[in-house]
Amino acid sequence: MPSLFDYPSGDQQPAEEANFLRQGSDDDWAVLIKHTHSRRFRAGETVMAQGEADRALYIVTDGTLEAVLPGRKGTYRRLSTFEPGSVIGELAFFDGQPRSALVRALTDADLARLSIESFEALAASRPALGRLILFDLGRILAGRLRGAQASTS
Repeated sequence: MPSLFDYPSGDQQPAEEANFLRQGSDDDWAVLIKHTHSRRFRAGETVMAQGEADRALYIVTDGTLEAVLPGRKGTYRRLSTFEPGSVIGELAFFDGQPRSALVRALTDADLARLSIESFEALAASRPALGRLILFDLGRILAGRLRGAQASTS
């Protein structure tokens, strides 16, 4: 049975509708980026480990990532791939629970890491942008859930 984490994008680049903060202005992005830390990952490196406790979310700015779950005998089952414009880690960002899947870089990748503390500072100084970010994350989660439900029909 598919779960919420069986994202419907499969191995394809996310549709424009799945891109994070697609309606944000250049100023919104500038403010957001000031609250993030850039992270670089080499192909094959782990970006997030399943079970890891971390409330940060990541915005993929360059490269390709994959989310996988461990399978039998040391194998992995791919859940989804993520291209520039995607956001990952949103579930733990919202609920503070451990990471639900392993995410690793398929290619060299650059990500912008937004911690929950940095988000709170951003939202305090720019409430409208904070609200926009939260609603956009909700929109992306809703789309992923609808896609997972549609794949079970």
